[in-house]
Amino acid sequence: MRHYKIIVGLLVFVGLLMISAFAILGFYARNALNDFLVESEASLLRSFKLNYQNLTAYIDLEMNPLIERPELVTAVLESFSDDVVFAGLFDYSGNLIDDFGYFAPDSLSSSLFFENLTFSIGYPKTELVVYGDETYIQTGIRLLDDNILLVVLDRFDDLLDKASETYERDFVVYFGDENDFAVSRDSPRIEDDLIRSLFRKTINSQRPESAEISFEGSKASINAIAVYDSDNWDVIGFFSTLTTDADWEDKYTSLSLFLWISALASFAFAVFVLLSFYRKAASHAALNKRTRMIFGLTAYLPAIVLIASFAFFVFGEALGEISEGVGLKRSKAWFNDVEHLVLKGDEGFFVDFVDTSRRSTGANFIVQHEGEVVASNLTARRISNLEIDTSSQVNGIETGSAKVNDVIHTYASRNIGGYDFTVLFEETHRENSILSIQFFSIGAILVLLVMVIVSVFIVTNIESHKLIRRTFIGYGFLLPALVHLIWWAVGPMGFALFLAFRRWSIVDAAKPFVGLENFIELFGDLKFWNAMKNTAVYSIYVPIGMFISLLLAIAVNKLGKLSIVLRVLYYLPVVTAGVATTIVWRWIFNRDFGVLNFILGLVGIKPIAWLESPQFALISMMIIGIWSAIGSQLLIFLAGLQGIPKDFYDAAAVDGASKPRIFWKITLPLLKPTSLFVLVTSVIGSFQVFTPIYVLTQGGPLRSTDVVFYHIWQSAWVDMRMGYAAAQSWILFLLLAALTLVEFKLFGKESWQAYF
Repeated sequence: MRHYKIIVGLLVFVGLLMISAFAILGFYARNALNDFLVESEASLLRSFKLNYQNLTAYIDLEMNPLIERPELVTAVLESFSDDVVFAGLFDYSGNLIDDFGYFAPDSLSSSLFFENLTFSIGYPKTELVVYGDETYIQTGIRLLDDNILLVVLDRFDDLLDKASETYERDFVVYFGDENDFAVSRDSPRIEDDLIRSLFRKTINSQRPESAEISFEGSKASINAIAVYDSDNWDVIGFFSTLTTDADWEDKYTSLSLFLWISALASFAFAVFVLLSFYRKAASHAALNKRTRMIFGLTAYLPAIVLIASFAFFVFGEALGEISEGVGLKRSKAWFNDVEHLVLKGDEGFFVDFVDTSRRSTGANFIVQHEGEVVASNLTARRISNLEIDTSSQVNGIETGSAKVNDVIHTYASRNIGGYDFTVLFEETHRENSILSIQFFSIGAILVLLVMVIVSVFIVTNIESHKLIRRTFIGYGFLLPALVHLIWWAVGPMGFALFLAFRRWSIVDAAKPFVGLENFIELFGDLKFWNAMKNTAVYSIYVPIGMFISLLLAIAVNKLGKLSIVLRVLYYLPVVTAGVATTIVWRWIFNRDFGVLNFILGLVGIKPIAWLESPQFALISMMIIGIWSAIGSQLLIFLAGLQGIPKDFYDAAAVDGASKPRIFWKITLPLLKPTSLFVLVTSVIGSFQVFTPIYVLTQGGPLRSTDVVFYHIWQSAWVDMRMGYAAAQSWILFLLLAALTLVEFKLFGKESWQAYF
């Protein structure tokens, strides 16, 4: 009966574990999807704001002839066609001179926009304005005779209609600042305090922001971006969109359905396999270790495969579909603006157009004519590194996935008027969202692999309840240490291996996979190998320090009670703060006032530039290394000496062996395990030297003290190349592992077996 309780308990635990793993994965996936959707909405708002800025720029171009030729006012007004709502020519004081047959309300000359025109230097200004419940575009210019022309155009509604069709969103325009604003009557009603808070947030961050609200009984998100006046100084309004969870319900449902079906199917399969395994074990069938592990791995294999599939394929495809759709909408809107620009027929406008587009959207743009780059925010080198991964045609637009310097982009390209226009939207946020899910899935898979071992152990020893209980109690006591080991040792090592295959920097959001590029660059990096050479030379101090420590240990071992005081004195450098002692050494090595040069001067040796000379700087570091290591090495050797039975020495004395012979034939051979431990730990420590280099020389002079650990630190925290530093760390780890293996071979099997 107890067998059934144990197996039922195991199956219940497995079920809870699997369902929890998939449920938590679903929770993280939903949060990541929500964040990505918010970012997608923000990108659409940026693009719509760019469409508005381009519209004002086109109107400025139409007004430009008036800069030098005020007599063209009538011709310019005629070019605006039926879009003119109000128009008026005013003197500097605001008195109406001519309305050109259009109505000119008094508010035209009393507005802040009119006042700004009076202080302008004769170039057109264009911005958003609201009269009544309608939103318009107002434009104006201070003419050469100081008169002010002000025109209100009915062009914003056309922009809004086109944007709604292109972006498939209903845009809401709030006119005013964050404290006092107006909105059209048919706009969704939202609490003023919430809107004000959102508007303040977007003004302070200078980027689109969002807030979660409850709208018509469902969860929704309102997104907003600030719109500034023609001087880009004061906020005059906000563009906003409202999206509900229902807009993306299909994505939520499909991902959740996949995870729940996967959880239940995985649990059912695990129950079937584990019960089959249990029946085999209960029938005392002969199952070898390999067969048992196959049973255990098979039970959890569907869960492992499904979690990996979700993290590395399903979730990424879902986000990819969204980003491709959003990218296509943004590119369509940009190409619509491009068509207006090409009609002007002047390539000189392209550079400003690309710069404005880049500032507003953060995307990358390339304009080419007959293979030559006309305008782009990318350098020629980055353009040459552009790689097209996938490509398709959608409504005359070539779209797909591309890489620029290994960073994934969604791109769109179209030929307009003989020019090839390309826009690249960086998908770093999408890739980082996928990466976060992949990290969690790897953790879940590792937990399931541990459960494979646990399940095999329980089923195999189902009849030995005491063994199972004692084993779990024992590992319960070990659990804190295991967690510490995994969190602070195994985890960082695994993360460093992950970083080694990416271009990772804390100052760059893009962290693309680069394969072996870091390692390839590393093998050609002469500075790194110079640092490795310096480290190898520096490590020569290890055998010298070991020899001195052993002699001191032998001497201290014979001094009785005085040895206690000496042990404390010798160990002081180990427990003293490294930076503090290094600063003391700086004074000792000082060329003009240092103690060391003073002592050498007593015997006629001229002052030596210990820290300033490439010949002596590394030697200085070695002296510090010997001094700082003597204390710990001495205590370890002392423990080894005191562990040698006196019987060996008594027998040797009876046989008449001399002290040197006793040292070579008894002391040294019996100290081999201790010597091996000291050698291995000291060599590893010598390759990790950092504090004296950082405090005293910073790798100089002339890179003579640029050791590998300091070089790795520089790559990570000065050059901000975490991925490259991780690759260096793994090369160092492999080199130290090989060196340790050689040391084990040299000392022989009997030396290292003493520790196992």
